[in-house]
Amino acid sequence: MTTPTKWLISSLLCLALTQRPVAAKSRYNISFAQLDTCDSIDIDTSSGYAYKDFFMVHTLDNNNIKANERLHLKFYVLTSMDAHILLSVTSHPRHTDRVYEIVIGAGGNTFSAIRTSMGLRRVSTNQDSQLLSIYEPTPIEVVQTKDGDLSVYIPGFKTEPLLHFLDASALNINYISFSTFGTNSARWFYDCAFDGYTNEMEQEQRKQSVADELLSMLIFQAQNSSLPTNLTEIKFNFQMRSLAYDQSSALLHTRMQLVLHWSDPRLSWKPESYGQMKSFVHPRLQIWLPQIIALNAALDAFGDVLRNFEVRVYSNGNITVMASNLELRTWCVDTARNWPNERINCDIELGIEENGGRIALTYDQEQRPLTPNEHVNTPSGWTFVEIDVAHVDNSTAMRYTSEGSIQTISGDVTIGFTIQRNSVFYRHVFVMPLIACQIFVVLSFLLRGYRRGALILIVLLLTAWGLMYLTRHASPNYVPPLMSAYQHIMCISVYCYLLHIAIMWLERYPPRDKPANFIVAMINWTRDSYWVFDFPMQRSIAIFRNNPGANFPRF
Repeated sequence: MTTPTKWLISSLLCLALTQRPVAAKSRYNISFAQLDTCDSIDIDTSSGYAYKDFFMVHTLDNNNIKANERLHLKFYVLTSMDAHILLSVTSHPRHTDRVYEIVIGAGGNTFSAIRTSMGLRRVSTNQDSQLLSIYEPTPIEVVQTKDGDLSVYIPGFKTEPLLHFLDASALNINYISFSTFGTNSARWFYDCAFDGYTNEMEQEQRKQSVADELLSMLIFQAQNSSLPTNLTEIKFNFQMRSLAYDQSSALLHTRMQLVLHWSDPRLSWKPESYGQMKSFVHPRLQIWLPQIIALNAALDAFGDVLRNFEVRVYSNGNITVMASNLELRTWCVDTARNWPNERINCDIELGIEENGGRIALTYDQEQRPLTPNEHVNTPSGWTFVEIDVAHVDNSTAMRYTSEGSIQTISGDVTIGFTIQRNSVFYRHVFVMPLIACQIFVVLSFLLRGYRRGALILIVLLLTAWGLMYLTRHASPNYVPPLMSAYQHIMCISVYCYLLHIAIMWLERYPPRDKPANFIVAMINWTRDSYWVFDFPMQRSIAIFRNNPGANFPRF
């Protein structure tokens, strides 16, 4: 390579290095360096579909309104989908109020819409997809004219409006709010200096209420929802609402009201300093809560059983957690083998996850009226008998074994249920036909001819019907005693019908010769085995021996 060529390349490299770095642009020609001049608001994953923070829209010319315009706003958003913008007259809109709700990237970032009510009444739709991204900001420009024409633009995407709605009764917009949907998060940028929209809106300044002051104090005192020191027990009580047992799947379905209460001195306050508030409930309260688990939970009941509950904090530092409709599904195997008279014991094992046996669950029997033996509904075929609460005495402090299986530890409790099947129903359905079949078998020997055979056939049909329905209700794991009784009656009825056929045959075709000795021996054996047939058999044998050619007697 020649010297002039090397000098030229070196000069170009030096020139490139001395140039100022250019900020990376997105597909809408917006850089993150430009967004540093903006104010922003974050919508976290716990907010969901809710408009919490409202901004007042300035009515002067600092929102860049032009001739014949009533509103002209511009902002930017970073999110993957469901960018919600609410334009309203008031800062406390109800779900039935008329508003302008603009949704960009709805349906998984597949379409956009304008609605005149929160979540309802779509008036404009656009099917352009993939407008939003978490890696590059999306500009959104909203324009409302004095004629009630509302237009939504995406600058850099296309020049014509993305959404358009002409409202004959246009709203006078005073407030704006941002939101998202589900567990999606978003970050909004507004009042950007680089685009000339410096003072288009400001956040509404609200005086903090007594409840908000107490909420802030409790969250601060809770120390990031940390475990209270010196906490050794959590008392609980409950009231059963319903109990059902599914024998085929060995599942116990229970529904109860569960109440937990403990004390945290950090969360105490003076009621006179907070408007004489002696107890406090708030959905955004962030304090330490125990993770209650069912150790013998079945199917989808694993994990924390407290899903829908209310947390109440008292001024003396006492905390109460109430789950008014706690539903659990636990395993319960039927070990009794005497259907339909089973009486079994089922347990619900409750414990605190990852406490190392330091915090114990203690059943509090003094709390009224949460008594565990009142108003228990039993929608299944089982009757509730009693409840017993016992504490687990286990020396181990490890929640999981070396193989990864969950186990009870010291401090856990067991709620035992004693239930029994409603056997009265099954006695009426299955035992009464069995008694009737036995009576019919005995009565069949008092009848003659075809009436005797018809009665025995009725017994066969009843026993067959009983066995068929027993297979639908009884446990398939073993043969219940009642089913064995049906089997015996069916065998006897089959033998009786065969004997009836033999009698009818002998009546029509009486024997002419003396029977062989083995036949006589077989009849004698049958006579000794079934006493109910003794008298007819003796008469037949006597006739055969004395007069082999005589007609068979009718009895």
